[in-house]
Amino acid sequence: MKILLIFLFYAVLFTSSAEGATYGQKAVAAVILGEARGEGTKGMIAVAEVIRTRADAAHVTGLAIISQKRQFSCLNKTTIRGLLRKFEGKHPKWDEALRISRVMYNTPELLPGYTKGATHFTRKDERPYWARGKKPVVTINNHAFYRL
Repeated sequence: MKILLIFLFYAVLFTSSAEGATYGQKAVAAVILGEARGEGTKGMIAVAEVIRTRADAAHVTGLAIISQKRQFSCLNKTTIRGLLRKFEGKHPKWDEALRISRVMYNTPELLPGYTKGATHFTRKDERPYWARGKKPVVTINNHAFYRL
Protein backbone atom coordinates (compact mmCIF):
# COMPACT_ATOMS: atom_id res chain seq x y z
CA MET A 1 0.00 0.00 0.00
CA LYS A 2 2.78 2.46 0.93
CA ILE A 3 4.55 1.80 -2.40
CA LEU A 4 1.30 2.48 -4.25
CA LEU A 5 0.83 5.79 -2.42
CA ILE A 6 4.39 6.86 -3.23
CA PHE A 7 3.81 5.92 -6.88
CA LEU A 8 0.57 7.92 -6.93
CA PHE A 9 2.31 10.88 -5.28
CA TYR A 10 4.99 11.00 -7.96
CA ALA A 11 2.43 10.45 -10.72
CA VAL A 12 0.46 13.45 -9.47
CA LEU A 13 3.63 15.44 -8.87
CA PHE A 14 4.99 15.06 -12.37
CA THR A 15 1.71 15.33 -14.27
CA SER A 16 0.05 18.22 -12.45
CA SER A 17 0.10 21.69 -13.91
CA ALA A 18 1.41 24.73 -12.07
CA GLU A 19 -1.35 26.90 -13.57
CA GLY A 20 -3.97 28.35 -11.26
CA ALA A 21 -1.92 28.06 -8.08
CA THR A 22 -3.19 29.99 -5.07
CA TYR A 23 -1.13 32.54 -3.16
CA GLY A 24 -0.80 30.05 -0.29
CA GLN A 25 0.49 27.34 -2.61
CA LYS A 26 3.01 29.75 -4.13
CA ALA A 27 4.11 30.98 -0.70
CA VAL A 28 4.67 27.42 0.56
CA ALA A 29 6.58 26.62 -2.65
CA ALA A 30 8.86 29.59 -1.98
CA VAL A 31 9.52 28.35 1.57
CA ILE A 32 10.19 24.84 0.25
CA LEU A 33 12.84 26.33 -2.05
CA GLY A 34 14.17 28.62 0.66
CA GLU A 35 14.69 25.70 3.00
CA ALA A 36 15.54 22.79 0.70
CA ARG A 37 16.38 23.86 -2.85
CA GLY A 38 19.69 21.99 -2.62
CA GLU A 39 18.21 18.87 -1.01
CA GLY A 40 16.64 17.23 -4.07
CA THR A 41 13.03 16.23 -4.55
CA LYS A 42 12.90 14.09 -1.41
CA GLY A 43 14.27 16.92 0.73
CA MET A 44 11.76 19.39 -0.68
CA ILE A 45 8.91 16.94 -0.09
CA ALA A 46 10.12 16.51 3.49
CA VAL A 47 9.82 20.26 4.15
CA ALA A 48 6.29 20.20 2.72
CA GLU A 49 5.43 17.28 5.01
CA VAL A 50 6.59 19.22 8.08
CA ILE A 51 4.48 22.21 7.05
CA ARG A 52 1.46 19.95 6.50
CA THR A 53 1.96 18.11 9.81
CA ARG A 54 1.99 21.42 11.67
CA ALA A 55 -1.01 22.72 9.71
CA ASP A 56 -3.04 19.60 10.46
CA ALA A 57 -2.18 19.74 14.17
CA ALA A 58 -3.21 23.41 14.41
CA HIS A 59 -6.21 23.07 12.04
CA VAL A 60 -4.89 25.87 9.82
CA THR A 61 -3.47 26.23 6.32
CA GLY A 62 0.12 25.87 5.22
CA LEU A 63 0.18 29.62 4.65
CA ALA A 64 -0.79 30.21 8.28
CA ILE A 65 2.06 27.97 9.42
CA ILE A 66 4.76 29.63 7.32
CA SER A 67 3.45 33.07 8.30
CA GLN A 68 4.32 32.48 11.96
CA LYS A 69 7.43 34.38 13.02
CA ARG A 70 10.79 32.61 13.33
CA GLN A 71 9.52 29.20 12.24
CA PHE A 72 11.48 28.89 8.99
CA SER A 73 14.99 30.27 8.76
CA CYS A 74 14.60 31.29 5.11
CA LEU A 75 12.13 33.93 6.33
CA ASN A 76 14.26 35.33 9.15
CA LYS A 77 15.60 38.21 7.04
CA THR A 78 12.85 38.58 4.47
CA THR A 79 9.11 38.30 3.98
CA ILE A 80 7.03 35.75 2.12
CA ARG A 81 6.59 38.30 -0.67
CA GLY A 82 10.35 38.84 -0.76
CA LEU A 83 10.91 35.10 -1.04
CA LEU A 84 8.33 34.93 -3.83
CA ARG A 85 10.11 37.75 -5.69
CA LYS A 86 13.34 35.78 -5.40
CA PHE A 87 12.03 32.39 -6.56
CA GLU A 88 8.69 32.59 -8.40
CA GLY A 89 9.26 31.69 -12.03
CA LYS A 90 12.99 32.37 -11.69
CA HIS A 91 14.47 29.38 -9.87
CA PRO A 92 14.98 26.23 -11.97
CA LYS A 93 13.14 24.16 -9.33
CA TRP A 94 10.20 26.55 -8.99
CA ASP A 95 7.72 24.40 -10.92
CA GLU A 96 8.69 21.30 -8.94
CA ALA A 97 8.35 23.11 -5.60
CA LEU A 98 4.98 24.49 -6.67
CA ARG A 99 3.74 21.03 -7.65
CA ILE A 100 4.89 19.67 -4.26
CA SER A 101 3.06 22.51 -2.54
CA ARG A 102 -0.11 21.82 -4.51
CA VAL A 103 -0.02 18.14 -3.54
CA MET A 104 0.52 19.19 0.09
CA TYR A 105 -2.58 21.42 -0.09
CA ASN A 106 -4.89 19.40 -2.34
CA THR A 107 -4.05 15.72 -1.83
CA PRO A 108 -2.00 15.46 1.37
CA GLU A 109 -2.87 11.78 1.68
CA LEU A 110 -0.47 11.24 -1.23
CA LEU A 111 2.53 12.66 0.64
CA PRO A 112 4.91 9.72 1.07
CA GLY A 113 5.58 10.20 4.80
CA TYR A 114 9.34 10.53 4.54
CA THR A 115 9.50 12.55 7.78
CA LYS A 116 7.51 10.08 9.90
CA GLY A 117 5.33 12.84 11.35
CA ALA A 118 8.18 15.25 12.11
CA THR A 119 7.19 18.73 13.18
CA HIS A 120 10.61 20.39 13.04
CA PHE A 121 13.85 20.16 11.11
CA THR A 122 17.29 21.68 11.10
CA ARG A 123 20.59 21.15 9.37
CA LYS A 124 21.96 17.87 10.64
CA ASP A 125 25.15 19.57 11.86
CA GLU A 126 23.20 22.07 14.01
CA ARG A 127 21.74 21.64 17.48
CA PRO A 128 19.29 24.47 18.15
CA TYR A 129 17.93 24.78 21.67
CA TRP A 130 14.74 22.90 20.80
CA ALA A 131 16.69 19.87 19.48
CA ARG A 132 19.07 19.46 22.42
CA GLY A 133 18.65 16.08 24.04
CA LYS A 134 16.36 14.86 21.25
CA LYS A 135 17.03 12.28 18.55
CA PRO A 136 15.92 12.93 15.00
CA VAL A 137 13.21 10.59 13.71
CA VAL A 138 14.89 10.65 10.31
CA THR A 139 17.75 12.33 8.48
CA ILE A 140 17.24 13.25 4.84
CA ASN A 141 20.26 14.58 3.02
CA ASN A 142 21.53 17.53 5.09
CA HIS A 143 18.45 17.90 7.32
CA ALA A 144 17.55 16.16 10.58
CA PHE A 145 13.82 15.87 11.29
CA TYR A 146 12.32 15.84 14.78
CA ARG A 147 8.89 15.07 16.21
CA LEU A 148 8.36 17.49 19.11
